[in-house]
Amino acid sequence: MKISGIFRKAIFTITTILIASCSSNNASQMKNLSSLSTKTQFQYANEKLPHKELQVIFQLTKDKIDVVDISAKKISRQALVKLLKQNEGKNIANGDTFIDCVVLTHTNRSKPCFTDAKKNIPENSVFHDSEVSGGMVLMTVLVPYIVVGAASDGDFYVNNKIDNELLNRVGATIKSDIFTTKNEIHDALTNNAITTFTKNVKPYMSLIDHDFLIKAINSAQSIEKLESIKRLLSDDNYYGFVVKSPVVNQRNRPSTKGKIINKHKKGTLIISEKIEDGWVYNGEGWIYKKILLSRLADAQKAISYRENNLRLNQRYAGLVSGSSVASINKVLNNKEHLAGIPQDKINKLKAKRYALLDEADFKAAKQKNTVAGFDRYLAQHKKGAYRNEALLAKKAIFVSQASFDGYMNAFALTKKRSFLALAKNAIVNSNESVHVNRQLLDTYFEAQIKHKNSISEFAGLLDKINDASINDYSKKLLKLSGINTSFRTDNYLESIEYQYILQYFTPQLNVNYHHKYLNLDLTYPDINIRIKEDANCDFKETKNGVRNRGFLESLVTLNGDDKVAYTYDVFNCKLGRNELTSVKKLLHDLPYYADFSASTLSKSWEATETTSSYTYSTETKSTSFSSQLADWKYTVKCTGTTFSGTPPRTYSGLIINSTHSDAYLTAQKVQSDMDCNDRFGSRYIGEGYLDMEIQ
Repeated sequence: MKISGIFRKAIFTITTILIASCSSNNASQMKNLSSLSTKTQFQYANEKLPHKELQVIFQLTKDKIDVVDISAKKISRQALVKLLKQNEGKNIANGDTFIDCVVLTHTNRSKPCFTDAKKNIPENSVFHDSEVSGGMVLMTVLVPYIVVGAASDGDFYVNNKIDNELLNRVGATIKSDIFTTKNEIHDALTNNAITTFTKNVKPYMSLIDHDFLIKAINSAQSIEKLESIKRLLSDDNYYGFVVKSPVVNQRNRPSTKGKIINKHKKGTLIISEKIEDGWVYNGEGWIYKKILLSRLADAQKAISYRENNLRLNQRYAGLVSGSSVASINKVLNNKEHLAGIPQDKINKLKAKRYALLDEADFKAAKQKNTVAGFDRYLAQHKKGAYRNEALLAKKAIFVSQASFDGYMNAFALTKKRSFLALAKNAIVNSNESVHVNRQLLDTYFEAQIKHKNSISEFAGLLDKINDASINDYSKKLLKLSGINTSFRTDNYLESIEYQYILQYFTPQLNVNYHHKYLNLDLTYPDINIRIKEDANCDFKETKNGVRNRGFLESLVTLNGDDKVAYTYDVFNCKLGRNELTSVKKLLHDLPYYADFSASTLSKSWEATETTSSYTYSTETKSTSFSSQLADWKYTVKCTGTTFSGTPPRTYSGLIINSTHSDAYLTAQKVQSDMDCNDRFGSRYIGEGYLDMEIQ
């Protein structure tokens, strides 16, 4: 029904409305008149009306006033004349009931709903001086608990003109009634009780904000609450449209080609006077209907949706009333029971079942009080509510065993290092050999044995453990921090490495002879050991040599020369008497594999020591090593430290009338007196590379 339907209904059935209003409900709602309070009269003066103007139809006796209908649409002259015709022959002073209409505006000024061309009010209006005489007392129907009245000692009309002061007083009291009733509706909509009122509030429903109403509907907690809200809404009192887009255009004709004359933002209330070809006319222009939202249809849809949810919730509450796994399984296995139930509700039901199973399984494990029982619970309930309790119970069982395995299981469970000491003491304090879980023993090793100084302690534990040997851990022991690989002949056999680990293995022995020392290289399965002994060496001669430089050698040094000329000293070396005795004693006590005889250790060997060298390129002039006298140019190439990016630098000099050997020694002395580092800074390497070129 369009908004005009309200007034059509008022025109054709006004008599019925008035009789019902006066004789029954509204008569009982009216309050006794009290003196007018200025504060009460104007307390809502600054409240903003929901529309630019409100047309209020009211009924009046000599001491009471009551609102019959409220509309944002102006009543027509024909409708007003028919409305006021009901007042014919009545006298307010005799207690008759009149009906009339007043307009409330944003300016807080009131005016009659209709006057003729000469600004005269119709004859049957309560405001016409020929019908209403002086001495009338006027009162509004009050909000609950408060009485608001209006009084006048004079006529409504003075010299055939409307008494504007009285009109404004009437308007103010009606406005007070509108806002107090609106607040009462708000309060009733937002509480959980069934929405009831002490008077008929349907005419006021058009004033309720749509978002507020939808929120109240969505918050309703019972079907009865929704039914009470539904009874308040109809085409007659909850009409109009709401803008649902961010902004809509209002045009001068019902077409997208019409000129835009106004814009409305989202949430704006649009009152329809007529609808034509899918366009809504609001009295000023046309708005496309599809981008508007019918308030009544939207509210009814929200009620239906909420009602459906509440019914599902009620059914769901009945489904979950069972407190056993069997009863929940019965529901979950019945698809008909679950029809329409939201998935989140079904998930909650499954969660309840899991919680019941979780509790039951933990109680069973607790009753058995075994590690296996708690392990079964923990395996089945990865997210169980009793996991921490199960873990604490397991720890208590392990500790109560007072054994290496028990304490190590407690350590594995809690990572508390205090259990490592208890595990160790359980073995140390035992009067006999013990059996332990090998995996737990490995866990102890990884957690406690970090340095070679702990090897002797660990070996002591292994001595008291059945079916465990130090050999089982040799590979791990040789990777501990502090393990040495270099020894002297007089300290190897007493070392921790040999005493606790390597004595159980036979190495491959290789003897390597060097200038001033001899190396005994022992190759074990998981480690290489070098034992060094000093030698006595005597100088024999000095020699020169040339060798090719490899590609990688040139690349690493960033030097492109392909030859190395070097000078080296030759020595005759031999072990001294004490050193020979020490080596022989070691080899006597040490099992090994070798392809040599220990008697050869008493023989001497020849050793060399390079004293100087330089590089050169075969692309330069031929270098002579003869005793021929010549002029020699030496060039020293200084390179930066590896990968530093420092560019190479060179310096050179000339040696006159000299043999190659003498010239080389002279150039070498220049090198040593001031090397590359001294000449060019710390970013250059040592003495550099010397190149000799005959001139």
